[in-house]
Amino acid sequence: MLDQAITFGPFRLDARAGLTHGKRQVRVTPKALALLCCLAEQRGRVVTKQELFEMLWPRTPVGDAALVSCIQELRRALRDNARQPRYIETLHRRGYRFIGAPARGARVADFSGLRSAGKPAPGMLVGRESELATLNEALLLARAGTRQLVLVTGEPGIGKTSLVRAFLEGAGGEDARVAWGQSAEHYGATEPYHPILDALLRACRAPDGAGLLQALEEHAPMWLAQMPTLVSASQLRLLQRRIAGATQERMLRELTGALEAAAAESTLLLWLEDLHWADLSTLDWLAAFARRPEPAPVLLVGTYRPGEAAAEGHAVHRLRDELSRQGRSRVLALAPLSSAAVVQYVAARFTPRPEAAGALARLATEVHGRTEGSPLFMVGALNELVARGLIAYDAGCWSVRADARIEDLGIPRDLWQAIERQLERLEPAAARLLEVASVIGSDFSVAALATAAGCAIEDVDDACNRLARQHRLLHAAGTEEWPDGTIASRFGFVHALYREALYERVPAGRRVELHRRIGERLAQAYGERAGEIAAQLGMHFERGRDAARAIPYLQRAGETALRRSAAHEAAAHFLRALGLLRTLPHERSRDELEATLHLALHAPLTAIHGVGSPIVEAHALEARQLCERLGDLRGGFAAHRVLWNHSLMRHAVPTTLQHARELMAHAQAAQQPVELALAHRALGCSLIYVGEHREADRLLAQGIALADLVADAEFAGYGEHPGMICRVFAAWPEALMGFAAQAGRLAAAGVEHARRRDEPHGLAFALVTAGLVYLFLRDVRSAERVATEVLALSQEYKLPQWIAFAREIQGWVACQHGDFAAGIALLDEALAQLHATGARTHSSRILANLAESCLSCGKVASARAHVDAALAHREKHGEHYYAPELYRLRALVLEREGAGAQEIEAALAEAIAVAREHQAGLLAVRAAHTLAEHWSAQGRHRAAADMLATACDPLVDAGDSVDFAAARAALRVLREAL
Repeated sequence: MLDQAITFGPFRLDARAGLTHGKRQVRVTPKALALLCCLAEQRGRVVTKQELFEMLWPRTPVGDAALVSCIQELRRALRDNARQPRYIETLHRRGYRFIGAPARGARVADFSGLRSAGKPAPGMLVGRESELATLNEALLLARAGTRQLVLVTGEPGIGKTSLVRAFLEGAGGEDARVAWGQSAEHYGATEPYHPILDALLRACRAPDGAGLLQALEEHAPMWLAQMPTLVSASQLRLLQRRIAGATQERMLRELTGALEAAAAESTLLLWLEDLHWADLSTLDWLAAFARRPEPAPVLLVGTYRPGEAAAEGHAVHRLRDELSRQGRSRVLALAPLSSAAVVQYVAARFTPRPEAAGALARLATEVHGRTEGSPLFMVGALNELVARGLIAYDAGCWSVRADARIEDLGIPRDLWQAIERQLERLEPAAARLLEVASVIGSDFSVAALATAAGCAIEDVDDACNRLARQHRLLHAAGTEEWPDGTIASRFGFVHALYREALYERVPAGRRVELHRRIGERLAQAYGERAGEIAAQLGMHFERGRDAARAIPYLQRAGETALRRSAAHEAAAHFLRALGLLRTLPHERSRDELEATLHLALHAPLTAIHGVGSPIVEAHALEARQLCERLGDLRGGFAAHRVLWNHSLMRHAVPTTLQHARELMAHAQAAQQPVELALAHRALGCSLIYVGEHREADRLLAQGIALADLVADAEFAGYGEHPGMICRVFAAWPEALMGFAAQAGRLAAAGVEHARRRDEPHGLAFALVTAGLVYLFLRDVRSAERVATEVLALSQEYKLPQWIAFAREIQGWVACQHGDFAAGIALLDEALAQLHATGARTHSSRILANLAESCLSCGKVASARAHVDAALAHREKHGEHYYAPELYRLRALVLEREGAGAQEIEAALAEAIAVAREHQAGLLAVRAAHTLAEHWSAQGRHRAAADMLATACDPLVDAGDSVDFAAARAALRVLREAL
């Protein structure tokens, strides 16, 4: 039985005093306490069930249930997890092992599974005093509330992991919590947020992970939905409904908020390894985290290899440079160890006989010269010397063989040779097993390895344990339970270089076979839950030359990336799937899948390249051609919708309108409510731009009714909700036709619809569209309120198109308040920002607002230039809805330029005629009022009154607006003058 008390994690175990957590007594039954003492006494060794029965129930026949019951009781008391254990590990059909590491005061994550840089003993770190000081300084600042980001860089084997591990193990104090995760070489580059999710999963499963899990539930539902093993099935369904249509910006904001909330209780130290393999989404979050000005007791440490990142053109270099320039990160570039540090290491590792101390020091200097101060190379070289007997251990001391000459010492010439030499000393069976393991990845399950190697799980488990003890090539990484019930140990390579070297030794043909076999076993194990590891399965089947099985997993991985709003990773998966698909023979199912993949690329490529990107259009055209050949109405609808959406802001309005009509034809043929709602939204909006306000109003009203019959979730994959868009856009024709009250109600309803769905892009869309309605109606107060909100929202979530429109509304408001210099500058900025996004639609309205503002402050030449540009845009782009206002402004410019009455009146007559043609009553009244003022100045009061009455009479019951009220007041004055 345990003869002295031990401390592990936050617990203290004493055979007499029992189990405590801090100052709190943890209640367990005497039998469970005895079991824990038995396991702890033999820490690290597998204690068989038979041994436990003999120790705990001597001469008493009991079944497995009694032992299992005690184990479950201990796991509850320790808040341990059978799948990811920190304290008690289950070895399938063999027994149990206590793996709790001795505590050092800090509440840190279990580092039993971390890779080391080859050091033979914990805590033996030399030559890194200044780097440790920098990390400790960053920790002090983090504890004081200043968020910190430290990037540790260096070539393979330089000791990045050893440095960070030594720092974290010595972080000390009760107010520190550590989470760590690492990028995966095989599939991490295209699996979004892989190292972060890895860290969150480990931290939440830890005994003290409840606080972080609660923070994720409250602040980061999108993240919790990506980790289904942490929640129940019903909770997962609720989360998925809650996050439908969310953006990457929300994804970034949620995680930062959750970590800051979790760090409120204790300083959080987050370590992300191997960022040279990290995905772009992870780096985006790192940048977003570092740039936040708010205080947060969080220290984030990242490690990466600069040489490998440079060779791959990886974005981590740009991140490092940008954040360093801004003073938002520190960079620790590790140099090789000095000769003195190597001598110090050798003296600490090999306690020499007094007479051998000098020889050992000279040997250390020679080793430094040969290894150039590379820690991993140095350790490998010293291990080689021990293996050759040139450094010998006898009677508790070390000595150097007297006849050894430096040229005979057998030290390898470089790091790779040192690794190869170490691998060559393995027994053939062990070497073959490790080669198979390298195909699985840096970490692997014994179950997968046993299948790939064609061996029994128990034999493979024993072999991996021996390798971990004898050669230090592997480390134990707990256990893992697969969805099919398989429970097996996990191991990992202690350094990525060992895995890389072993993988290179596997013949190409054998690699293909092994990847396929591993993929098959994992697919079988996960069954219906295979989507959780879709990227991993896609990689194995792709490298296993099984395109037919790789494609659906790559497609699912892309869909997962889209749900995480990770555009680059989603596009990469879909494009890889397309590339593999083209290697398969043509048949209907293949063509159907190709069309689906082309369409799936719309969302990520739009996010990467913009709405009007030729790349997006090319994929949509491919999809349309395939769908037309296949007679696929639904696919054809999707393709036409992409083409319409692509065209909306950039192409000429007639082209967009044609796409919208084709979209409506497809929807009417299919008679599906979702498609009909989307088609009514598209055609209604397109008709507004050509000035067909009455028909647009009718279609958008039908679109509202159709969208309200459909569940929100069915629109999640289409971007903005058509129910919202149809409402706010229906306010446009209502306003332009002169029905101010109804326009205001629809605009407010559309904004409220967007607010209920908590989606930033949709809310910005609704606010901007409502704000432009208020601009049409000259409602300055409402327009100013909306512009302020949408600008803040768009800047927070980086929505450049909506920032441009917010600037336009702000500029118009400023001019209405008489601040023309600021207003015109904002309008100019809005037009430039809009064009920078590639958009051209709406240019005529912004130019009109610029022209009116310039006229108001006496800049007639500028006003002329803006009006001419707007009319030229109308002619070229086919954007007619604001044409009456353009002709009215042209008349005002002519008047200020001193043109003749006939020319001015012709322009105003054109404005009124076009307004009546478009049934734009508001713009007709505005133009009529301007003409009435012109005629009144000439003494033609009767004609002015009659003409103004003709414009106002159709709107007598339409409600009030600034223009209508001004026109009625002018009409009263004219009639009184008669």
